[in-house]
Amino acid sequence: MTGLEKLQEIGAHNIYEKTHIAKKFVEDILNQRFSTMSKIQFTGFISIIEREYSVDLHELTEAFAAELNRDTSESEEPFSVSQRNEGGKQTKGIYIISGLLVMLLSVIILKSVVQEEKAPISISKTVVEKEIPLKNELNNTTIKEAKLNLSSLENDSVITKPDKLKNEVKVEPVHLGKFEIIPRSKLWIGIVDLETFQHSQKLGSASFELDQNKSWLLVMGHGFVNFSVNGEEQSFKDENKVWFGYEDGVLSKLSRSEFKEKNRGKAW
Repeated sequence: MTGLEKLQEIGAHNIYEKTHIAKKFVEDILNQRFSTMSKIQFTGFISIIEREYSVDLHELTEAFAAELNRDTSESEEPFSVSQRNEGGKQTKGIYIISGLLVMLLSVIILKSVVQEEKAPISISKTVVEKEIPLKNELNNTTIKEAKLNLSSLENDSVITKPDKLKNEVKVEPVHLGKFEIIPRSKLWIGIVDLETFQHSQKLGSASFELDQNKSWLLVMGHGFVNFSVNGEEQSFKDENKVWFGYEDGVLSKLSRSEFKEKNRGKAW
């Protein structure tokens, strides 16, 4: 009996209860429907099942690799060769004429600019004569006002200078919250940094934190998980695959299409 046959006798529901892999993925693996999973997910699921049941699933791994290679070859598009433009000579003639017109206009504009720069600039003597006394008058007025202000300061009997500020401004320290993921059982989690689109993954039941000041995308093998967002606890319960987004300090549950849209069209 092969490892696959042994698992089929055990049944998808029993495997799901023991491994906590989403029941839908277990059924897809037993029926060799690999299109619903990425390579990383499939590899993680197979390693968990082999460890829990001590079975050899190399035939499933080979079947997955064959289907992956077939999908990759079918998605490649043949390249196309552009046809030669029959009107190339006419187009070339138009470009030459246009270039000559541009050069002619440039010469005309440059010549007019040079002539304007050489034109003498005359300054009216009357304007200069009127401007000088006006400046002197303004300077004298400013000096007089400064003297009056100085004398008024000297005549003040008492100038109070507070030793301390009575009303001190206290700056309270900023207490930043945290973004913590708390699996309630063994769980596979795919993590996407929305600033760099760098992918990482975790597998296990230990809780961990992500930078609460950044934006994240999360995909999980099942939805039995809790979150701590800025001190607020959020709990979810779903045996199927789930998607989440964390942006501007807010956690929201996403659909698969919303996740792909935020992840540059990729499901993971």
